[in-house]
Amino acid sequence: MNGTLVAFASKQEFNALYPRVSAVVASSMPQPVGTRFDIAVCGVGQLEFSVNLAKFLAENRYERVIQVGICGAYPNRGLEIGDVVRVDTDIVGDMGVQTREGHFVAWKDLAGKDCFYRGASPRFLALSLASVRSATGVSVNCCTGTSYLANRRSVLFDADVETMEGAACFAVCARFGVPAYQFRAVSNIATDRDTSTWKIPEAMAALKSEVLDNL
Repeated sequence: MNGTLVAFASKQEFNALYPRVSAVVASSMPQPVGTRFDIAVCGVGQLEFSVNLAKFLAENRYERVIQVGICGAYPNRGLEIGDVVRVDTDIVGDMGVQTREGHFVAWKDLAGKDCFYRGASPRFLALSLASVRSATGVSVNCCTGTSYLANRRSVLFDADVETMEGAACFAVCARFGVPAYQFRAVSNIATDRDTSTWKIPEAMAALKSEVLDNL
């Protein structure tokens, strides 16, 4: 076992970078990449990711967790497809209530409690990783599919990118006392949904060259 666990959410992201390693096996047990780090698939979404990451941390002793994957960037946040960011703060974005008029009220406004989680300080990272642009993410269960929702979420949470597991990763690692970091590559702009514009292979290649090759 290595000191660093690199956690993927989806088997598709994992297979894009490690096609020779079984994603099924990596879903049940972290797999070593030489002596550099272990890799694992924790599942898509906050619930599945939390359960599996907690299992891996309970069974193994890691010095740090680095979550990697793709993300959508909100419009007008200065990000383009292919950019790599280090998500230092991630917010639970669709927890709240809907009023009878159909308006969404976030949990932070309803309960007066912020639902945000922070990663470890980048000063403990290698310079190449500490220099990656910092971003704020929003973890959601339902991905944005309209420009209205993209703008609403971006403004409501002052967020740059949309994730599905970042807040869960930070929360679980904090509970286990393990420093956590999150790196994402922008595969699409989170606006009116059009998958023909997405660049997932290019985003994963950027993630490999800018993050994984520097661990």
